[in-house]
Amino acid sequence: MKRLLLIGATLLVLGGCSSWHNSNIVDPADRNKVLARDKANCEKQAAQRVPIGAEESGERNEPTTYSALFSENYSQVSTYDKCMKARGWYKK
Repeated sequence: MKRLLLIGATLLVLGGCSSWHNSNIVDPADRNKVLARDKANCEKQAAQRVPIGAEESGERNEPTTYSALFSENYSQVSTYDKCMKARGWYKK
């Protein structure tokens, strides 16, 4: 749970006030449903590809320095953004 909150907070901070848009989806109700689904999928994909904390002996350790934490969070957010863009979303 702590990790999910950290991921969410990181995405909000690095995302700023921008929002995701997809010009291929016209209906606002459909857009919201697809956006929610794509966000969930991309968050899951980013967490799996770039886990927070180093893995040693099967155990997950939290980063010990702020720079290590920032670096891993930045990689995760970058992976998330690439996933969203691949699905046709762009920030505005």
